[in-house]
Amino acid sequence: MPMLPRPRPAALAAAIGLLLATSAAAAQSTPAALEDLVRQQAEQIRRLEARLSALEAGQAPAGAAMPPATTAAPAPDAALLERVAKIEAAQAEAPTVNWSKGAPQFASADGEITFRPRGRVFVDSSSTHGSDFDARNITGTEIRSVRLGFEGSYGMLGYAVEGDFADNGVVWKSAYATIGHRLSGREAELTIGNRLNDRGIDGSSGTGNTPFQDRNVVGTQILPQRGLFGVGLTERIYGEDWHASVSIAGNDLNNVGDSDDSMTLAGRAHWNPLKGEGGLLHLGAWGFYEDIAPGSSGVFRSAAISGHLNDLVRIAPGALAGADRGSGYGVELLGVRGPFWGYGEWGRREVEGLGGTGRYDVAHDAWALSAGWFLSGATPSFAAKTGTWGRVKVVRPVTAGGPGAWELKARYEDVDYGDLPTGGTGDALTLGVNWYLNDFSRVMLDAIRWRTDNRSGEYQGEDRGTTLNARFQLAF
Repeated sequence: MPMLPRPRPAALAAAIGLLLATSAAAAQSTPAALEDLVRQQAEQIRRLEARLSALEAGQAPAGAAMPPATTAAPAPDAALLERVAKIEAAQAEAPTVNWSKGAPQFASADGEITFRPRGRVFVDSSSTHGSDFDARNITGTEIRSVRLGFEGSYGMLGYAVEGDFADNGVVWKSAYATIGHRLSGREAELTIGNRLNDRGIDGSSGTGNTPFQDRNVVGTQILPQRGLFGVGLTERIYGEDWHASVSIAGNDLNNVGDSDDSMTLAGRAHWNPLKGEGGLLHLGAWGFYEDIAPGSSGVFRSAAISGHLNDLVRIAPGALAGADRGSGYGVELLGVRGPFWGYGEWGRREVEGLGGTGRYDVAHDAWALSAGWFLSGATPSFAAKTGTWGRVKVVRPVTAGGPGAWELKARYEDVDYGDLPTGGTGDALTLGVNWYLNDFSRVMLDAIRWRTDNRSGEYQGEDRGTTLNARFQLAF
């Protein structure tokens, strides 16, 4: 007679029940029939044990069918089946935890309620040399950003809250609620609160996902006086190969509340004429109109053309008081094919106001061209639905013993404040490499050859130099 597998204590009751259930029949059986019966019982006990172990370990889906026996066997013990059914029922009602986004996302059994912490840490190093102004040739390190918050959903309702420590201060960033709904039979979403603008590719993408350490000059310079965020309402609608949004918002939630808000009406739309295995082609346009509150600061922003740390290497717009209204618009084009990606953006902003010499109407513009190539380990991660950069998925992460993913990149960008009375001009060429350790962390190296030609500030005239920037990034 063959050796029987040794049952675990959890399955011992099952074995006894099965043997007792067939003892009468066994007593009347021939030795050959008894051997065959015991073999069937041993196989059934083994299968029940495997099923029970999987259920107790949370590996089998609720309601999973018991693997069929290869041959007919007596009915299993009723008590064991009842225990298995109770475990399955408990699993069906238990919450789940998913770590695929780098932090635990908790969800109810039906998926209607979710909660996930989120955050990021950017540690930067920068060194500039070659400038004709010795004061600009500085080397240093900084914690570029420490952000912590949470997000979640309750059915069609969603929310997100984040605070950011940056530039030696703490400010609120995302703080909004969303309501999912249908509009003309299509998926739509209404946002209430403080959320990143939907404006251009880089302007709409988080810096934790953009290929370069900082957004391009279109994303940072062609924007309303209120900046990248604003408290208000945004409606988004999504089609199979397009999306559109419209928003109305005041200043961001860090406004101290001692003056009027600058109000902005903005919109963006994109279309993907090509989307599939052959690649992706993205076409987009955006625009805004703003009423600028009297006495507002930061109407024109200097461009940090060499990266965030060195505040001395900037393209200065000069001073121009009395701005009371403005408008901006831009276009965007992006293509992805296999490991290659490339995109271009252009934007222009026009500002009107009343100055010392009367009414004025001035404009400034910016443009950027970028391209990249994943050498190994991943492909470009661009969200065709929203027209924004997403999180890169690494095939063989360093944290799992693999090489990670490597990406080469290049960008040229240009800023022109020449239409302003004392505005400057400048440009920059960036070459770099990104090493993705896993889906949530990367090392970024950028070499920037920059030029400024300022007509205001301490560093007037044409100047050139080179800045080397490095970043370690963790974002979840």
